[in-house]
Amino acid sequence: MTNWVPPTQDGDDRPPPYDQPYGQAPGYGPPPGYGPPPGYGPPPGYGPFGEQGPEGQPPPRQGSDEITWALFAYLGTLLVGFLAPLVIYFVKKNESPFTRFHAAQSLNYQITLFIQMFVPLIVLVPIAIAIDNPVPILLVVPVFLFHMVVQYVVLIMGAVKSGKGLYYRFPAFMCFRMVR
Repeated sequence: MTNWVPPTQDGDDRPPPYDQPYGQAPGYGPPPGYGPPPGYGPPPGYGPFGEQGPEGQPPPRQGSDEITWALFAYLGTLLVGFLAPLVIYFVKKNESPFTRFHAAQSLNYQITLFIQMFVPLIVLVPIAIAIDNPVPILLVVPVFLFHMVVQYVVLIMGAVKSGKGLYYRFPAFMCFRMVR
């Protein structure tokens, strides 16, 4: 008796699956009353070791309410600044890990943006006053222009990813993780 299975139509040349554990003769099982040693095997509720879902499968879908609040955390930032993600973070932080993640990320981005835009200004204004020349202040203009453009791109990317129900983390140099 053989376990021969005809080849599949898609040209898959993998060997057919067998019902026997590796290293055990066909048709023989463990002796009666004997099973695997205790403490081995997968935890309850999980499949056999190595069993995973199909590749390319999207992550589990978040609830539509969670997605809406995560979207507001990003899009509200464009309207009212850091207040939108701050309020959403404090209201929803214990209800939804998904919404908490995106509200915290949007808030972290706003704090990072504040630091990256105003620290150079705070450093260069006294220098400009001390040397009585406005040139050091003009060095801040490219930083402000960069952040004005990138802010929209980054927040829209976050909104799109959260709208798809995905966890997406901004690059570390753009978003320091201070609020978790």
